[in-house]
Amino acid sequence: MVTENLAAKKSRYISVKLNGTETYVEDISSDGSMRDYLKMCRDRLSFIREAMPKAEWAIKIEQQWKVKGITYFQMLDAETEELLEEVI
Repeated sequence: MVTENLAAKKSRYISVKLNGTETYVEDISSDGSMRDYLKMCRDRLSFIREAMPKAEWAIKIEQQWKVKGITYFQMLDAETEELLEEVI
């Protein structure tokens, strides 16, 4: 199970995807937990789907940080609340 990294100095943003392709990114505060932004993301996704209902939309809260040249990513799906992690 992946746990959210609350300690690292990181950047955080929301990512809106259309049919799996990232179409919009917005920086958000890295204070607190990614889960603090779930309601905001769900509201935005609802608004987008209402305006453009025929498209396949998704929204995630993402954060990234580096440790010794290695970049870590965590992605929180705003609908399923599934937290994933990648290391590059």
